[in-house]
Amino acid sequence: MKQITGVAPSGSMGSGYNVESFKRAMAADPDFIGQDAGSTDMGPYYHGDDKPFLPLSAYRRDLEVMLAAARSARIPLLIGSAITNGSNRTLALMAQMVREVAKEKKLAFRLAVIDAEIDKTYLKAKVANGKVEAMGPDSDLSAAMIDSAGPIVAQMGMEPFMHALEGGADVVIAGRACDDAIFAALPVLRGFDAGLALHCGKILECAGLSAVPYDLGEPMIGRVREDHFEVEPGNADNRCTTVSVAGHSLYERSDPFLQAGPGGINDLTNASFEQIDPRRVKVSGSRFIKDAQYRVKLEGAERIGYRSIVIVGIRDAVMIRELDGVIAHARERAEQRFGTQSDGIHLMFRSYGKDGVMGALEPDKAFVPKEVGLVIDAVAPTQDLATAVAMFTRGVMQHADYPGILTTAGNMAYPFSPFGIPVGPAYRYNIYHLMPVANPLECFPVRFEEIR
Repeated sequence: MKQITGVAPSGSMGSGYNVESFKRAMAADPDFIGQDAGSTDMGPYYHGDDKPFLPLSAYRRDLEVMLAAARSARIPLLIGSAITNGSNRTLALMAQMVREVAKEKKLAFRLAVIDAEIDKTYLKAKVANGKVEAMGPDSDLSAAMIDSAGPIVAQMGMEPFMHALEGGADVVIAGRACDDAIFAALPVLRGFDAGLALHCGKILECAGLSAVPYDLGEPMIGRVREDHFEVEPGNADNRCTTVSVAGHSLYERSDPFLQAGPGGINDLTNASFEQIDPRRVKVSGSRFIKDAQYRVKLEGAERIGYRSIVIVGIRDAVMIRELDGVIAHARERAEQRFGTQSDGIHLMFRSYGKDGVMGALEPDKAFVPKEVGLVIDAVAPTQDLATAVAMFTRGVMQHADYPGILTTAGNMAYPFSPFGIPVGPAYRYNIYHLMPVANPLECFPVRFEEIR
């Protein structure tokens, strides 16, 4: 049967995966191994400070297994969003890691490295010509926003991977990439339908999360064919079901049918899911609709100061009942002491157990918990000032007067000493925009290297 088979070792490189399941997946004679190695899920800190999410040793451990397997099977290994934000710096760390592992294991191959970081002068010229469109931020992109951001990356589609493979690459290490494009590149290069390939990539990108029981560290096998694709877990004890696969097709989606990506939209309106045996699901009907103008998403984060936190536990029923008033009093005192509204200071409270996740959107406002985990979160222009604000606020709350109070101290418990924990630089996403490009390779240069 004419098909392209891909294996995803895990849904997140560096998080580890079931090696025995991976060996079983490799026994399916795959045509390539694909691995997503980054995301915006970790928040703006890693984009702004340009650091990997996990220790390099964690990525290296996963790399050693998959690189050796790929070279043993003589099939391509494709890694995207290396590692975390996909900037030049993290991409270089990943590429160097590949060289070191290859040297240790005496492996020889053709390496392709694909940059995704955007030159800021180039981007400013795009903005000046009015060619950048806002996605999430309230304001249009400006030169000042570009200057204030850390590294700015564009999210590549399938085409840079395809170009690398056409150039004879055995191993492809790419900067920021659309997750499903990593897995769709080889099937589309071989002539298979882009809609099916991208939908299959959507399932493979998170590996075992599309199976039952779901596990990010369980490998997944995908087979793209002429009019459908099928997916199967690497673990013989796990199974894909129509519900698990259809459910993951909705993962990280704002629309149940349309999945936007570089260069177009994948339309799942007519997708159908069929259980072909207890462990495999067949999917058909996915359709890729090209944009008239190819566009890529830009991502960047700016520093807003330094963060310090204080974590406390509250078990006093009276204080919990009056907590909103206590917080309002502490916020007022902090404003009097530090001028929090005018000096670039942000003071936040997260009351876990009450409304720490939902905040003002919490629908069950009448619920009274038995205990609350309170996080006092202060962001200020300097680390010292952030800690001062957090600690001052803690002190006000520790000795606050409120209706029904029974004791003037001891109402808050501290799990850590020191109480004030300096977290370091704080960031927010300020660049989340769409940029048109003349062609899919415009801002994703591919560099080849012979590893001996």
